[in-house]
Amino acid sequence: MKRNTFTRRDATKRRLAVSFALLSLLAVFNAPAPRAQTPAKPSAELPSSAVAQANTVALRALPAKGKRYALIIGVDKYADTQITTLGGASNDARSLAGALTRYAGFPADQVILLASDQPAERQPTRGNILRRLSNLATDFPKDGLLLFSFAGHGMERGGQAFLLPSDAQVSDDAALLEQTAVNVQIVKDWVKRSGVRQVLMLLDACRNDPGGRADADNPLTETYTRGFNFNTRNRDVEAFVTLYATAIGNRAYEYKEKHQGYFTWALVEGLKGAAANERGEVTLDALVKYLQDRVPKQVRLDLGAGKVQRPFAVIEGYKADELVLSVAGERGLTVGQATVGDVDLTPPAEPSEDKGGRTASYYDVEGTTWTAKPITGGTSVLEFQKGGKLAYTLIPERGDANPSLKGTWRQEGKSVSWATARAVFDCTFDEGVMRCEGENIEGVKIKLTYYPKRQ
Repeated sequence: MKRNTFTRRDATKRRLAVSFALLSLLAVFNAPAPRAQTPAKPSAELPSSAVAQANTVALRALPAKGKRYALIIGVDKYADTQITTLGGASNDARSLAGALTRYAGFPADQVILLASDQPAERQPTRGNILRRLSNLATDFPKDGLLLFSFAGHGMERGGQAFLLPSDAQVSDDAALLEQTAVNVQIVKDWVKRSGVRQVLMLLDACRNDPGGRADADNPLTETYTRGFNFNTRNRDVEAFVTLYATAIGNRAYEYKEKHQGYFTWALVEGLKGAAANERGEVTLDALVKYLQDRVPKQVRLDLGAGKVQRPFAVIEGYKADELVLSVAGERGLTVGQATVGDVDLTPPAEPSEDKGGRTASYYDVEGTTWTAKPITGGTSVLEFQKGGKLAYTLIPERGDANPSLKGTWRQEGKSVSWATARAVFDCTFDEGVMRCEGENIEGVKIKLTYYPKRQ
């Protein structure tokens, strides 16, 4: 009897153990999966970048240059007269294409531009967009990167997100939009079909009301954002970024002075170097932070405090603070012109103690001093101070130096320009010296060669 009692108790314990194990497994499988930090409602307090790392090991680099492709679309003009005309979408597309090839290592023949100001075969019609997506799906390298950018009108109807090509017919009927617009799900399906592992999407599609007054809002909705997100957990793609021009509940505006959208204007400026670190590299995290700072400030400055536009990002699978998207200045041009293959993003060697020796072709002039002599009346001294400020001093051959003149300077790779109230000069580096040509306020042409002053 004791033996039988022990057996029953033992069996009861085993059943309880199995039950607890099953409950534990159910709890694991029913636990909510991690999600990208997409804002659920309009908020002025968005995170600096909405980042969710679904992968165990986040990617720290983009694919090699030869495996980078971009489809860039800008739609200003629409065949349907009910759809309001835009003034900057084509410029957005063209400027972004240029920045990608010049600073971000995209081969020019792998950047496809469809815009209202292009020839017929590159018009942003529904057929052209779908055909280009189809071509990419058949030829795309599986370990490559696809950047998809759309500037124009977008709509949400029937719980679905649509992009409006130039031949779209605006309607509240989702079935009609399905036949004339581009359902975002179609874009995602083509991307999945291509098998590409990395995707960057740039959306500037919620500007004004496409079927109403030009100044009426067409705010971004949560439903619309869901249409552009990929599932890295199920391996639709390995890593993706979606950059939205504005937050949920707000609209995006056009920068009329620049004939662009504020979002793409700032995006291009950031890629060109405005968001670069001290090595001239623009990381994904730095670019998002730059957009979230620059765009709202410029919109408020131009349109008033009541206008709000703050971009945000959904990021999965990338190490955002290490992922380099572009390189600024002359080094960026070198990356853009490199042969097909891995792009070398190694920081350039630091200059020697003889900073500015003739062995250096060019470098950052900030914090350096240069002299040109002899010139009539003495030696010209330039001090390139921080923040683009310049101090110009003329030291006569005899006597004390003249008071310094204040000025400004700007550098882009090998080119440096500087100006004071009395003269304007443009300079280029030549074997470690700066050869400058300019004109003073009397209209006299001047040529000077500046040499770096040893520290």
